[in-house]
This record gives sequence, C-alpha cells and structure tokens, in this order.
Amino acid sequence: MMLWGKAEKRQPTHAQRLFHGLVREWLWIGLLLLPITAYLSMSPGLALNNPLYDSLRRLTPLPVDPRILLVTIDDPSLKKLGQWPWPRSLHADLIDRLSAAQPAAILFDVIFSEPGDPANDKRLADSVCNAGNVLLPLARDDSASYSQPGAQMLSLLKCARGVGHINVEADSDGVVRSLYMREGPADATALQLAWLAFVMSGQSTEMPGESQASITQGWHREHAVRIPFIAPGTHFSSVSYVSVLRGEVPPERLRDRLILVGATASGMGDRFVTPLSPMAGTTAGVEIQANVLNGLLQGRSIVDLSGWLAALMATSLVALLLGLLLYRPRYALWMTLGGMFMALLGSAALLRMGYWWSPAACWIGLLLSYLIWNWRRLSVILAYFGWELARLDNEPKVLPERRRAPASKGDVLQGRIFALEQAVSRTRDTRRFMADGLECLPVATLITDTAGNILLANRIAREVFGNNLISHNLLEQLADLGYPPLHNGVRPPLSALELVEFRDIHQRSLRMELAPLLPAEGDVALGWLLSLTDLSKEREAQQHRETMLRFLSHDLRAPHSAILALLDVHNSESPIFAQIEQQVRRALSLTESFVQLAKAEADGYQFEPTLFAMLVMDAFDQVALIAQLKGIHLVHDLDEADEGMVSADQSLLTRALFNVLENAIKYSASGTTVRLRHSSAQGWLECLISDQGPGIAAKDLPELFSQYKRFDSAQGSEGLGLGLSMVKAVVERHGGHIGCESTVGKGTTFRLQLPLLDDG
Repeated sequence: MMLWGKAEKRQPTHAQRLFHGLVREWLWIGLLLLPITAYLSMSPGLALNNPLYDSLRRLTPLPVDPRILLVTIDDPSLKKLGQWPWPRSLHADLIDRLSAAQPAAILFDVIFSEPGDPANDKRLADSVCNAGNVLLPLARDDSASYSQPGAQMLSLLKCARGVGHINVEADSDGVVRSLYMREGPADATALQLAWLAFVMSGQSTEMPGESQASITQGWHREHAVRIPFIAPGTHFSSVSYVSVLRGEVPPERLRDRLILVGATASGMGDRFVTPLSPMAGTTAGVEIQANVLNGLLQGRSIVDLSGWLAALMATSLVALLLGLLLYRPRYALWMTLGGMFMALLGSAALLRMGYWWSPAACWIGLLLSYLIWNWRRLSVILAYFGWELARLDNEPKVLPERRRAPASKGDVLQGRIFALEQAVSRTRDTRRFMADGLECLPVATLITDTAGNILLANRIAREVFGNNLISHNLLEQLADLGYPPLHNGVRPPLSALELVEFRDIHQRSLRMELAPLLPAEGDVALGWLLSLTDLSKEREAQQHRETMLRFLSHDLRAPHSAILALLDVHNSESPIFAQIEQQVRRALSLTESFVQLAKAEADGYQFEPTLFAMLVMDAFDQVALIAQLKGIHLVHDLDEADEGMVSADQSLLTRALFNVLENAIKYSASGTTVRLRHSSAQGWLECLISDQGPGIAAKDLPELFSQYKRFDSAQGSEGLGLGLSMVKAVVERHGGHIGCESTVGKGTTFRLQLPLLDDG
C-alpha cells in the first residue's frame, strides 16, 4: 500500500529559489551597509551628531559645585569703575582682597594684551606673587603660537602659580562643545586653565581624553574633552567685581573657594555660542571655564568613545537587525524601532558614564536596512506574484471568466493587484462550481482534512448519515453508521481504513471508497475524498441472478439429463430418438454456456494463490479425450514443478483454459498439433495457445470475443459464440489481457497475460 504523505526529495520550488536569491542579495547588502555604518560612525561632522548630543546632555545636566565662585566684570562694574580697559592697579587691589580671604585658587580669565603703566604692572605682579595661587590665561595670536608678553608682563607671568590656555573648539555648526586639555606649538604646549585650577584644588586624577596628539599645521592638541554644561536654568554662584573691590563681599564667602575672574558684560567680546545659547543666549568665556572646572571636580568630564569601538557598536546593532530581518520579517518595523531605541539608550547610558557615542550613524544604518529590506522584499513578492499569476493564467480554464478592464501597464503593483483580483474571482467561481458539483453527485461524497474533520458534504451524504456533518469527525460518523471496527477498537488514520463493502445499521449495502486530495505540486495529502455508494439494489439484483443461475444449472439441466437417460433406453427403437438426443444435448450445452458466462461475469470469485501449471494440467486432462477422438496432438512446455504463481479462481480460470483449448481442437484438422507455451517477464505470465486450423479473417478479429458471433471460418462446427466471451470475462476479472493473432490457412494463436503473484 502506498503511504500517502511521505514526502520525497524534490527540486526547490520557484518561491524557494526566490528566497535563496534574496538571502544571497541580503548578504551582499549587509557587506555594503556595515562598512558605510562604520565610516559614518567615525565621521564627527555628521549633521545629527550635535543635536543628539545636546538633547541627551539636557536630560543629564551636572549639578553646580558649591566650591566654584565667579567674580564677574559685569555692566554695573563697568558703570562704576569706567570703561575697559581698567588700570592694572584695580586688578592688583582685587587680587589683594581675594587673597586676604584665603581662597583655594584664583583663576584670572583676563588677557592683559593692552600696554599699561609700568608702575601699575609692577603693582599687579607684586599682588600675584604675594597671593601665590593665581592662574593666568594664554591667548593664541595666530595659527601656530601664543601671544608673546611684553617685558613689563614677564614678571607677572613668573609670579603666577600657573599659566594655561583658554582655547575652545567650535563644531561645524559654530557651537562650542569641546576643548583640548593640552595644546600649543610642539615645543611649548600649555595645559588648560581650568585643569590647573582643578589640580590646585587638591584633586589627583589622570587627565581625561586620549593622550594621542592631533597635529594641524604645527599646532599640537591632546586630551580632547566635551564641556559638561550645567542645566540652562541654573547658574554658578557669582559676585560683582566692584562689590569685591569695595569690600562688600564678606571674606567667609570667598574662603576656600575656587574663584574665577572674567568678563560677563555685554559687548566685551569674550562670548561664545554653546548648547545653552537657545535658552540663555551666548555664554561668557569665564562661564565656559567654570563648566569645565565643574565637570572635573565631579569626575564627569565627557570624552568621545574611540573610533573603532564606536564603529563596532554601530555595526553590531546593524548586523543584528540584518539577521533578524531575514528570519523575523513580520516584525521588521518593531525590530528597527527597537534597535534605534537600544542605540539611543546605550548612548544615554554611556553619556552618564562620561563617554559620548553618537547613535546617528547606527540610526542611519538601521533605517537603510529597514528601507532596503522592505524594498527588496516587496520586489521579490511582486516577482513571485507575477510568476504565480502568469502560471495560474496559463492553466486550463474550468469556467468562463468575467474579464474586467485591465489596469494601467505602467504601474507594476496595480497590474499585480488586478491579476490577483482576477485570480481570487476565479478561485471563488471554482469553489462555487465544486460545491454545486459535489451537491449534485449521485453518491454520498465528503471532503475532510488530514485529521478527518469533515469540510464539505453533499445532500446524499447528509441523507446517509442523517445529520449535519460539517466540523464533525468522519471516523466517529462511520462508527455511528455501523462501519466494522478494526482490531482492539482502535481508530486508525484515514489512510489505513479498509475500503470494504458493509451493511449499516439500516441494512443498506454501502461500498466505501477513499482517495487523497493532493496539491498541484507534491504528494503530501491535503485532505481526503470519501464516497459511500448505496449498492442495495445491485446486491438485490445480484441475488436474483444467483437464484437464476441455480435454476439454470440445476432445474433446467435435471430434466435434460432425465431425457437423455430415457433416450439411452430407446436409442435403437427409432431414428427420431437420435435426433431428439442431439437436440437435447445441444440445449444442455447452451444451458452450460449460459451458466459459465454468468459465473464469469458475476462477483463471486474466490481468489487464492495457485500454480498456473496445475491449472494447465487440469485443462489438458479435460480436453485429452476430445483431442484423442479427433486425432489432435496436445503439447505443452511446463510441468507441475513450474513455479509460476497467480492469484486465481481455480475453477473459472481452468474452464477458460479449457474453452480456448477446446476451440483450438474443434477448428483443427486431424493429425495437427495444438501447442501451449508460456513465459514470465516483468511481473506477468504469458500463455500462448496455438493451433494449425484454417485461421480467422482479419476483419473478424475485432468481434472475436463478442457474444453470439459466428464467423465463416466456423461453418460446420457447433457452437453459440459464448465460449470466448466467457474466457475474456474471466481473464479480465483476473487482472489480465487476452488477444488473438491469426493467419488464414496457417492457424490461430491466443495470447493470455496474467499478473504473477508477488513474492511478498
């Protein structure tokens, strides 16, 4: 028995080839996208980097360190002390006032570039020397050096605790976000001013940023850091320059503070655009220094993540999405948004730890992956739809179609939608046709899925089972109908059901037939088609025929046999008795032919494994006397030890061989030979029975096995033309074939082919 559902190895389908092509193409796209993402992640000029940094910094602003105090050269100070520049003696007085309060450090963010009075310069130098904790700034005057102080300022710089640069870096959008902790000419690099103040505060830590020097036109820069600005709504503690100078600020407020002196007045020129500018306007240079110092004091300086590590993080997320899109395409949008959120979350987390990694390049890679994936996936789907719809359109049309106006040929998607609409309409019409056709079938027909749940049932099936069958299980319905259960009462799968004829609970004779519903491609059953044919009337007619056969074989033959017995007693009394005997024997032969033909066409065959040689021997024994009386030689090429086995009804197949041999003897002349030969090949047994009779005309061969046919070559021989009809019926019921080859004047050969019994 064939095991339906057992799949064989087959070639990939068109859809599988398209998918494999998409996978290969996706690998190439990934190999292109990942380097692009890595390149963008290492490009600091990417437009999205700065807005993202500013937004995330505003989410995690630094608190203000209370040790920082600004002494501002503001508008009230300019109004009371006069226009800038002021005499350097005022600055000396300020330093004296501050030094008297014992601050931790005094960071003087004022460039003394204008020439001054030597006496005032000496006065300022003395104050700086006496304070011992003053830090002075360096200004860059060109692209490759710092401004050189005059002779009158050398003593001032020598007395300072430290001299640091106050340079800042503006990004491509003109906003100041970073600076270098050390920069200057190769032989005279200077530390950053706020870093010097941080060191003076007693902190001991490694300088933030990478120590690898960046050289542009002879200018060395190291340890780049981003300025950790405070929140826009908060401010550093500050006092006015003039207030300190006049002694209006109590010393307690100045003691142990890190004091930054610088200009904040409008029009002083020392102002920059920073991330705080949209809310607070431009930022003074001294406030930038305060923000740098504030970050250093809290250990929250921000440095850029190294280029290779930034590229690795970005490409890892993009590679992850590329893989997920291939194996989870249904969630493409959510996975892309999730990847972007993870990148943003990772960037924010790193920023809190003091590292900046821009998720912009990763976002671009993720969005490109999503867009390209959907574009290529849609292209593949459209190509597959086009191929399938074209193939469907080339299928033989079961029903006439209702064609609509075709879509515009310029739009591929619109064309595919139109073709799909046509295919869906055709499918609906076909389903309606199948449902109507199933309903009109004259036998009970059901369609089930692989589990046996009934999907469709026609009117006759509902009458046979007596209820609504949809969604019921077929095995349960058959059990209720009286289908004979298998061993142990176990309900088998549908493929193992015995296709038998049985009587149901209403005493109807039902024959069950089952066939798998196979797809257009493949041999895995999608469902099952079951039909139940009501054979009650046929079985009743068969019973009447069997009764008639018994009547013919017994009730008609018995009177004829009695007449023959009486004629034997009076055979010599009158010639008319011989004629009566001849007619009675003819009637008895006719009855026997009818009985044999009826048995051959009936359903009561009893098949069993049989040696073909034994059947031939029995047939030869029955015709031996007839051949001997006519002087015919009988020859065969087999014996009882021959192993050719067939499944046969021994009585009927022996009778069929007898009829063929009897015909050969009947139409052969005395002294000729009737020969039987056999052979086996490719599961078939072939038997050839040849005679040397007059032969049969070619025009008569097509009607040779028809009932009641008598030909010119049979003149002079008795018969009704039923013997060969019986032979044909028997051979075909055994699954075989019979044919005849004949040449007029040379003889006739009958060819019988029977299936050999399988060794299993």
